[in-house]
Amino acid sequence: MTPDANEGMSQADMEPVSIFALPQYSRWQTTEQRRGFELLRLAFFALKLRKLEWVRASATYIAREDYDYRCNLLRHVIFQQVLALSDLDARDQALQLINACRSSTPS
Repeated sequence: MTPDANEGMSQADMEPVSIFALPQYSRWQTTEQRRGFELLRLAFFALKLRKLEWVRASATYIAREDYDYRCNLLRHVIFQQVLALSDLDARDQALQLINACRSSTPS
């Protein structure tokens, strides 16, 4: 980028983007917004785990070590999400969501 192209950009626009953190300028306005986002993240991870388990049950091309490693990582993330949602008074919703994901069939 040339110096002229940077002229209209703020410092927040030029900060590097990381997959581990949201940009500083997109903060949740309410607890309800954060709760919804955390429930969405939980659903994503729970469905990824369900799909991994389903693929392993229907095919044998996944190495056992790789399968165990991935499942352990996803279970750890799901546990962390439940803790975060417990802090937001949404533990019951989290457990309901996990149960719904367990009973679903991956597509």
